[in-house]
Amino acid sequence: MASLKEIRARIGSVKQTLKITSAMRLISSAKLHSAQAAIANMVPYEKSLRSILAKLADCEGTGDAVAPFRHSDGHRTAVVLVTSNQSLCGAFNSGLTRAFEQEAFPVDSTVVYAIGRFGLKAARKLGYETVDLCKMAEKANYDASVELSESLTKSFLSGELGRVVAIYSHFVSNSVQSVTVSDYLPFAGDITSGGGGANDEYLIEPDPAEVLSALLPKVLKLSFHTMLLDAQAAEHAARTIAMQMATDNAEDLLSELSLQYNKLRQQAITNELLDLVGGQINN
Repeated sequence: MASLKEIRARIGSVKQTLKITSAMRLISSAKLHSAQAAIANMVPYEKSLRSILAKLADCEGTGDAVAPFRHSDGHRTAVVLVTSNQSLCGAFNSGLTRAFEQEAFPVDSTVVYAIGRFGLKAARKLGYETVDLCKMAEKANYDASVELSESLTKSFLSGELGRVVAIYSHFVSNSVQSVTVSDYLPFAGDITSGGGGANDEYLIEPDPAEVLSALLPKVLKLSFHTMLLDAQAAEHAARTIAMQMATDNAEDLLSELSLQYNKLRQQAITNELLDLVGGQINN
């Protein structure tokens, strides 16, 4: 059985850990609120662009503008693997790396754009060619997102890449994050509104096909940045939950240790009283 001194030391250690987990929970919660606000501001804009895209797609002669984004003769695959640079976020990173491994991309024809230290480590361990983009995992930056999106799109259109896949964690709620594997390119988005008659509502100049060919890359860039915002919100939510659970466990352990300490202390006092009473009787 542990002594009073040992239990006192453990109580002090748990209290220090409790301060750390509580502080990290508050920080992650604040970052989560910020990420949620960024997504809330971005989603309506993205929906509006997609709505315009759908109306343009209903016009005649726009099929050729979309075709280059639908198919590529390239045989190489680019995987954008979005993890985190830091741990202490539960099963967030392990779920993403497991999904990446299960996809079983060909090692000799796949390049991994690793946004996050854990994804970079997992891809290198499996022998994939990697591009280190860990700085992008610290905070979603629109300029950096656009630069990467433009680079991937250019490689796809030139035939250097035949497929671009994104693997990230989708923010569902504060307590639920789902691992998502989706094709970024070829473009598989539904841009057919079915309403028809776009020209009855808008005067499109110079022509619908040219406007559509200019708008589609913008939608792709915006979707890419929204994906990174979504992944960061999921990371902060996972870390908030993990730190909340750690805080709860520390509080439970502190309660148990305090109870054990008080029992041992009471037992020690009782033993001392018995020794005093026994000594008086013997005298």
